[in-house]
Amino acid sequence: MRTFRATITIILFFFTAISIKGCVMSDVAGTVQSTLFTKKFDSISYHKSDEYNNTKVQRVLLLPFAFETKRDKVVNEVTEAFFIELQKSTKFDVVVPQEFQDILSQQRDVWNRGLIRAETITEAKKRYKVDAIIFGTITQYKPYEPPILGIKIGMFSAKSGNIMWSSDAIFDSSEASVIKLLKSYHKKQYQRKQSLYDWKLILLSMKRYAQFVAYHMVASL
Repeated sequence: MRTFRATITIILFFFTAISIKGCVMSDVAGTVQSTLFTKKFDSISYHKSDEYNNTKVQRVLLLPFAFETKRDKVVNEVTEAFFIELQKSTKFDVVVPQEFQDILSQQRDVWNRGLIRAETITEAKKRYKVDAIIFGTITQYKPYEPPILGIKIGMFSAKSGNIMWSSDAIFDSSEASVIKLLKSYHKKQYQRKQSLYDWKLILLSMKRYAQFVAYHMVASL
């Protein structure tokens, strides 16, 4: 009988040890997973020149974003998202162009040149009385889940034509760091809005996703 009880005790001890070990391993695995997959999103590269820091920019012209394919809805959604976030930043007044396409058609190489053509500056100042012009390009675009949006944006001085501020980033929602950033953004911006989808609601709409991207890129101003 004692032998039987001893055997049972050993078996129970064995399974308890395995259970404890499993919990420890699970905790370790969870810690490792948390460390590896919740790293900070640091893929926004930006630059502000001395001219930007030393210039009081009061009024800016935001041009429609360039996109290699002619999809007006995409351009409008992204441009509107940045317009809203730039306005919310309260750093300057933002205006959008009316009948400015004749000049813009000559400015497709702005990122290669690093300067705005003189005629573009002259016309912008004449029509809109601005201190700077913002150009943006959609570099990557994937609307279906997991969405991807790549943006390159820059502010050019209406006085010198030089780049005063630029920002470049790709927000790929298949990356855990982007999801972590998105959850934080959702918690701050959607506090009073309840949805069955929770933070995933943003992934279901490129308009909302563009707003999320614009929020973080404009923050580098």
